[in-house]
Amino acid sequence: MTADIYLNVAKTLSHSRANGPGVRAVIWVQGCTIGCPGCYNAFSHAHQKRTLATPQTISEWVLSLDGIEGVSFSGGEPFEQAKAVRLVIKEIRKLNPNLTFFAYSGFDLEVLEKSEEDDVVALLGELDMISAGPYVHSERQTDLLWRGSTNQQLHYLTDVYGKHLEQVWNVDSPVEEFHYDGEIIHITGFEGKGSKFLKAFNRKVEPLDV
Repeated sequence: MTADIYLNVAKTLSHSRANGPGVRAVIWVQGCTIGCPGCYNAFSHAHQKRTLATPQTISEWVLSLDGIEGVSFSGGEPFEQAKAVRLVIKEIRKLNPNLTFFAYSGFDLEVLEKSEEDDVVALLGELDMISAGPYVHSERQTDLLWRGSTNQQLHYLTDVYGKHLEQVWNVDSPVEEFHYDGEIIHITGFEGKGSKFLKAFNRKVEPLDV
């Protein structure tokens, strides 16, 4: 039963090409104790209640979406809610085993693999791919694939994806992406506050991954 388990969600996006392979649903979790200086997602660091949703509720939303290749978990720090994230994945896989799962983490992969928390290790076993490592502002580079600084690394945890696809992804995945909901321009990507768009236009912008 997962009824008494909730994921604390900061934001969601139904379709994105800037947050992992192909077109993906993105879930930003709320809460991160790492708090990397200069992090694009500082709004998601506080461990405070935002939107609490059960794994079943989130899975129903994901399964209602057309044209996605998988789901990406960002934050915040997904591994600080490892049990809930893992249950979300398991609920989705019950009805659509073909979707893939990608996560961002401020922890290095070696740290996660050696974790004494069973749910952290179990979540690694559910993911196809991870972008791991703390954001280091002095090593910031805006043309990295799904990373903000050069110390961060992409790791392939299953044989669904591989390094040989990175050349294609570098062409297909934008550095930053814009979504307009009629009132606010939502931005996601790795340009951060250095975005040429933000500098060029004085618009009300709601950050997703900035």
